[in-house]
Amino acid sequence: MNDDVLTPSLHEFALSKKQLLSERGIRRLTFLVAQKDFRRRQNYEVDRRFHRDFPKFFTFRARDKFEEDRIYRHLEPALAFQLELNRMRNFELHAVPCANHKMHLYLGAARVEQGAEVTDYRFFVRAIIRHSDLVTKEASFEYLQNEGERLLLEAMDELEVAFNNTNVRSDCNHIFLNFVPTVIMDPSKIEESVRNMVMRYGSRLWKLRVLQAELKINIRRTPTGHTIPIRLFLTNESGYYLDISLYKEVTEPRTRQIMFRAYGDKPGPLHGMLINTPYVTKDLLQAKRFQAQSLGTTYVYDLPEMFRQALIKVCYAQGEEEAQKDMFICTELVLDQQGQLGRMNRLPGGNDVGMVAWWMELKTQEYPEGRKLVVIANDITFQIGSFGPREDQLFQQASELAREERVPRVYVAANSGARIGLAEEIRHMFRVAWNDWNDPYKGYKYLYLTPQDFKKVSALNSVQCEHIEEEGESRYMITDIIGKEEGLGVENLRWSGAIAGETSLAYEEIVTISLVTCRAIGIGAYLVRLGQRVIQVENSHIILTGAAPLNKVLGREVYTSNNQLGGIQIMHNNGVSHATAQDDFHGVCIILQWLSYIPKVTQIHCFLTKCHKPFCFHLETNLSILCVSAQTVNAPLPIVLSSDPVDREIAFMPTKAPYDPRWMLAGRPHPADNGQWQSGFFDKGSFMEIMRPWAQTVVVGRAKLGGIPVGTVAVETRTVELTIPADPANLDSEAKIIQQAGQVWFPDSAFKTAQAIRDFNREGLPLFVFANWRGFSGGMKDMYDQVVKFGAYIVDGLREYKQPVLVYIPPHGELRGGSWVVIDPTINPQHMEMYADQESRGGVLEAEGTVEIKFRKKDLVKTMRRIDGLYAELAEKLASLELGVDERKEVEVRLRDREEFLLPIYHQIAVCFADLHDTPGRMQEKAVVTDVLEWRTSRTFFYWRLRRLILEDEVKRLILSANPELNHGQLLSMLRRWFVEAESTVKAYLWDNNQEVVRWLEKHLGEEDGTRSVIEENIKYIRRDYVIQQIRSLVQANPEVSVDCIVHMTQHISPAQRTDVERILATMESPPSP
Repeated sequence: MNDDVLTPSLHEFALSKKQLLSERGIRRLTFLVAQKDFRRRQNYEVDRRFHRDFPKFFTFRARDKFEEDRIYRHLEPALAFQLELNRMRNFELHAVPCANHKMHLYLGAARVEQGAEVTDYRFFVRAIIRHSDLVTKEASFEYLQNEGERLLLEAMDELEVAFNNTNVRSDCNHIFLNFVPTVIMDPSKIEESVRNMVMRYGSRLWKLRVLQAELKINIRRTPTGHTIPIRLFLTNESGYYLDISLYKEVTEPRTRQIMFRAYGDKPGPLHGMLINTPYVTKDLLQAKRFQAQSLGTTYVYDLPEMFRQALIKVCYAQGEEEAQKDMFICTELVLDQQGQLGRMNRLPGGNDVGMVAWWMELKTQEYPEGRKLVVIANDITFQIGSFGPREDQLFQQASELAREERVPRVYVAANSGARIGLAEEIRHMFRVAWNDWNDPYKGYKYLYLTPQDFKKVSALNSVQCEHIEEEGESRYMITDIIGKEEGLGVENLRWSGAIAGETSLAYEEIVTISLVTCRAIGIGAYLVRLGQRVIQVENSHIILTGAAPLNKVLGREVYTSNNQLGGIQIMHNNGVSHATAQDDFHGVCIILQWLSYIPKVTQIHCFLTKCHKPFCFHLETNLSILCVSAQTVNAPLPIVLSSDPVDREIAFMPTKAPYDPRWMLAGRPHPADNGQWQSGFFDKGSFMEIMRPWAQTVVVGRAKLGGIPVGTVAVETRTVELTIPADPANLDSEAKIIQQAGQVWFPDSAFKTAQAIRDFNREGLPLFVFANWRGFSGGMKDMYDQVVKFGAYIVDGLREYKQPVLVYIPPHGELRGGSWVVIDPTINPQHMEMYADQESRGGVLEAEGTVEIKFRKKDLVKTMRRIDGLYAELAEKLASLELGVDERKEVEVRLRDREEFLLPIYHQIAVCFADLHDTPGRMQEKAVVTDVLEWRTSRTFFYWRLRRLILEDEVKRLILSANPELNHGQLLSMLRRWFVEAESTVKAYLWDNNQEVVRWLEKHLGEEDGTRSVIEENIKYIRRDYVIQQIRSLVQANPEVSVDCIVHMTQHISPAQRTDVERILATMESPPSP
């Protein structure tokens, strides 16, 4: 029978017996309604499940004047304590009907002071798990696991129904499961099982806002052991970190009260508290967290913990067994009263501006000693994350700190652009001077203040007025509204310009990364683009103007959402966003993965140079002196030991047919041998592609070669489709799909190449270019789309590159025409080298094109006459003067037929002949490539070559710090001479062996104090000679200061050195011997 039918009857009966029950002192009346018995039916086996249903319970209490206690419906009063309803006493409870009688669902409203608005609503789902026969007192772990999962699913079903049928916004929903039978198991085993279960249904639980859960179990370690009541608490308030706390119930000896005691090493938040401790209501922090999460982002003060958890996840993914305790240290950066940036540890939510920044120190696999970074984030719960002067000031100073310390800067964007404000003190007092007081639609003349109101605000300097007399009264006509508060209008734009310039400078000097979560609008959109490396969360958008304002300008409903304007389908496809993330946590993991390729600091190396500026006043006017020049370079690369051997052969072989270039770079599952991996050029699992959907004819990303991080550019050999979306604002526009051929640089792919080169250079990464281009697309549309400009950008990027650039033409690859020109090593001979595979080709044109121009039909005919005997015989016969007319015609026909027969094959011969001009052998002979390699072993060669170049660059920087006037050729010859001197002339041939040179460089660069280092000793002499040379030049150029210099120097030398100087001077003064 339905509850709606039963309840009125039972209610009527209870009320009719109310007086009698009161007289007898009955405090509670419970009706038990048994389910109908189906055993007499023929289909009993089919309907057996109905027979096992629990009976229904309806409870009426004397304290409620025998009205039904709805909270206890279908709950056996004697077992109600097992649901621990008293722990919800901080909430006003309302029982929600459930189809499943085993489930008890309550909507709780936090108790507040009278008249206050309730903002904390949450659902409580509670259930008791018994054994299937309701009698057995013990159960297996498998039964606990299966029943627990089944009941969790049922709880989510009931919660979902209630969630969608309530008119209040609930948060922090709670599930409580009480497992009654005793289980024989290890308590630590349950934590892993529950974690796996929650992870399986994590997205659904988060959608239902289930942030807390509790499981009560009675456990025995052994069949004869004591029963231990165990409590498992789960919390997931931030949405990315599942915190599990395990407690056991213990009785306090003195008070005999039962309390929680942490089980294991981790003391949870309830340790030492009574088990009947009520659930706390939502605090301010949780309210802000809910507000941010409702907008689709993470609360700003949850970001440090998110970085911690992401760091732990990345460490585990890299094979570390256990995370270090102090692997993450975070300090908030706060502006003091004087507007100066300082470090402070304060409670979350203590910010009074909509921007928060931190100084973070992370211990990673690449830098076990720790690396530092500055993280800046918008607080979207503070004036919807808008930019005002104070927010911009904090942003700018935090970014400046990152530049001063030369550490990466991470910006987490969740903002609404520049702040818009109105002077509230004027809003409530201004008056209107109407043209006609009786008819407002005739317009108004001006806004004004009364003398009384003007007097109130005049001292605030919030308004400028002009005093007038009109209509017999004194008025102050408003001419300018200043506002007493800072940050109402244009000052916000001025500060926005300042942080835009700061971000642009930061990109040039340090590594900048941006994570767009929720939204980035206006100046927020420009900030993330100026930082270049953008990660966009899938539900976020990057826009300049919202959909609603645009619709108003267009005069019709064109755009339906902001995602339509700047979602990932726009910003990832056009290259603004380099990567996308499923959620904020995934985005932070990508940030840490990118940082694993990047040096921890960007260093400035200072060199002493001679100043030749005509108006340089460093010390004294008109003196040529030494000044300091600075060059920005990166710290040593974060090289880690690779699990992928550097001396292995590359399994994947590029083919003449089109293929996915990612297979060449990263490898792929073996197509013929299931379960096997077909390796690529780089370390397995190290390739991270960026900007994938944009300009797909080029593939760019970061990877590792033997643990050395590098940037890479490769070429798509397949034809790809470029989709150009229709413009919703233009009714005549439509979507277009354009086919783009492989091995060709189009305007977008040329720009993508230049952008990647620029980014990798500023990250301090060596660069690998797998060159396989036939040229640039030079059609009219591509020329109009600035293919020449973006191709020139590639040259600019390579010319400025400060790390090794290794260009390699892969097997069956080709490099032709303009595409060769823009990556030729002569663009940057100090850092670029080019190599070719044995099966590669390079030339001005493809062989077919060369034949079309340089080996035309007349040349083919000449070749036939020279090679083909029959053709030569017929041609000679035709030239004879003795032939008759008929015979000549016959010979002409035979000659023409022979020519047509031979022409196709001789065209192929001509193509082969032209192709032989493009071989790697000719390239090497002409010294346009450094060497010709075999693909299978190229990984090993490039590993040692790259290590050598990195070490040589380090030595060159040391030499240049001693003498910056040396050129690249001098540095190389100097290094070779040192190597030969150290290893003897007999081993001079080893200079061409990269592996041997690497060992020699590492040995002499890593020499400890007290041991002889050839490099260090030679640099010492170079520095000495350079300083002496500079001093001599200065004295010769300024002889009037010679004596002063000698006096100054003698004051700063030891007595023994002074004696040597005196002896030298005496020797110079004595007359020469006869």
